[in-house]
Amino acid sequence: MDTSYKNICRITFPVLVSLLVEQVIGITDTAFLGHVGETELAASAIAGVCYLILFVIGSGFGVGLQVLIARLNGEKKQQELTATFSTGLYFLSILAVFIIAVSKFLLPLILKAIIASETIYEAAIHYLDWRIYGLLFAFVITAFRAYYVGITQTRFLTINSIAMVAVNVVCNYALVFGNWGFPALGIAGAAIGSCIAEAVAAILFFVHYGKILPKIESLKNQWHNLKRILSLSVWTMIQSFVSLSTWLLFFIVIERIGEESLAISNIVRSICTIPFIFTQAFASTGSALVSNLIGEGKSSLVMGLCRKIIVISYAFCLPLLLVAVIMPEQLLQLYTSNTAMAAKAVAPFMVMLSSYFLTVPASVYYCAIAGTGNTRMTLVIGMSALVLYGAYILFIGTTEPSVALMWTSEHIYATAILTLSTIYMVRGKWKQKRI
Repeated sequence: MDTSYKNICRITFPVLVSLLVEQVIGITDTAFLGHVGETELAASAIAGVCYLILFVIGSGFGVGLQVLIARLNGEKKQQELTATFSTGLYFLSILAVFIIAVSKFLLPLILKAIIASETIYEAAIHYLDWRIYGLLFAFVITAFRAYYVGITQTRFLTINSIAMVAVNVVCNYALVFGNWGFPALGIAGAAIGSCIAEAVAAILFFVHYGKILPKIESLKNQWHNLKRILSLSVWTMIQSFVSLSTWLLFFIVIERIGEESLAISNIVRSICTIPFIFTQAFASTGSALVSNLIGEGKSSLVMGLCRKIIVISYAFCLPLLLVAVIMPEQLLQLYTSNTAMAAKAVAPFMVMLSSYFLTVPASVYYCAIAGTGNTRMTLVIGMSALVLYGAYILFIGTTEPSVALMWTSEHIYATAILTLSTIYMVRGKWKQKRI
């Protein structure tokens, strides 16, 4: 496995584009809705997080699938690798259908209980009624991404991602505002457009893979493969679900401050997704490379690889942060024509941006732990950080805080993840882990 800076970038770039486009789906929805109305913009914050909470159940499974595929790839076990991918794809598809069915019943009850504003509640449900169906396609995309990243053949991710964002922009333009003879559906149009874009991406993955469906293994083999994947992924699934649930807690506390504060926070979250994607792309690639290196018996190279990925991540993120610091109001006004709201968003925007100095190394070392196969430790570390994060949010929320002060919670979370992950990786006990 080549761990040079050049090869790390070669493998990461398609992953970056893929993740970027996946998030651009949400960013596009936010940008379009920001020009529809403040209520729609505020509602999409809570609705979007609800969708992500459900999505990360599948993406958490995808982490374990990617780690196992990468390990099998490093061990040159191609037939076992293909069978493992097949199991993962079918399981994610069934899981998506189950989550959609349960969510259609439970989400209205949950949101009714936690959202104070009736108008925001109605808009959020209007969005989720359609958006929830995208989970099926999103989970399929997750399985294919785990496969291509795990085998370090990521070029097609770029092509697929570009197609997905193009479809989403076109659909949003047509359905949100009612252009080209389509009805103006507002927030529901954004949800429908996103689902269509994800469906197109899923179809393209099947076409590129070269088969209508991957080979169906015997039930005995399927169960064996599923147990191996779940032994890795169940911990990341739990951690991811709790993590995003805590993120929902953040927005619920913000909603109590006011509708404008919630809209501002949604804008900040959406813009700051861009540097986060860069960080996650390199961290995710690092996880796959760590697993490949261990599969090849080269554990001694892992810490050096992590340091290289941190350097590259900073090299890509710092210019983005610099641009944001120089022209914050111009960026914020892409999401809203309300100049007063954009001006109020500058302070929390700066606070959020500053957290990335901690987020970059924290993400790299945290994902490296998953790459070693010890996903139970990622759960322990993640839950420890989330306890601190949640306690901080609830405490600050009782003080009638500013939006900027609420966003300092990101520093608390990143500091905890960085400290605990670094200690674990430096100690080196992961070298004895077998999967």
